[in-house]
Amino acid sequence: MTAARLPHTKLIAAVHAAKKAHGLDDDTYRAMLATHAGGKTSSKDCSAAQLRAVLDHLNGAKKTPSGRARADSPVAKKARALWLSLYALGGVSDPSERALTAWVERQYQVSDLRFVPAADAFAVIEGLKQWAGRKGVDWTANKDPRRCILAAQWSRLVAAGAAPALDLSTFAKPITGQASVAFANGAELDKVIAALGGLVRGLNG
Repeated sequence: MTAARLPHTKLIAAVHAAKKAHGLDDDTYRAMLATHAGGKTSSKDCSAAQLRAVLDHLNGAKKTPSGRARADSPVAKKARALWLSLYALGGVSDPSERALTAWVERQYQVSDLRFVPAADAFAVIEGLKQWAGRKGVDWTANKDPRRCILAAQWSRLVAAGAAPALDLSTFAKPITGQASVAFANGAELDKVIAALGGLVRGLNG
């Protein structure tokens, strides 16, 4: 089901869920509606297009390269990061927004992350984290989730006899410029994860 065909009642429910998630009182909510829904002050009076505009505002949606609005709420950002992590772990073959959207629709019967009710937000994140857990990620191993992902990637390569270097720091040094991966910052770790991701996905071939 595309966003354009999402039932009017589900759009209204999504708006109300976003209102609750943002902690808007009634006066603030109605003022926001009036601003972003052509002067309407009740979601029931809004058209589907107006409701989508309100959701885009509440969830901070931006445009993807295809022109589709992309949710940038905290839940959407975390889900997107986890989806990319699953790609790096060989759990999914397509890292695109389109593929994530298709998964959300299959699991939660909504057309994209903008329309996930607040009540389902926890389930979306936990579902993705548990999926990564089945790929070897121990989220309790480190406060930095990147390091948890790196550890899982390296363990999988070692177990498969496909480790590209004696240890992770040796592999990462040309990428990060650091003597030890322990000193790498977030951006540097992301590069190492991407490099290892290609090797891990190769194990599936």
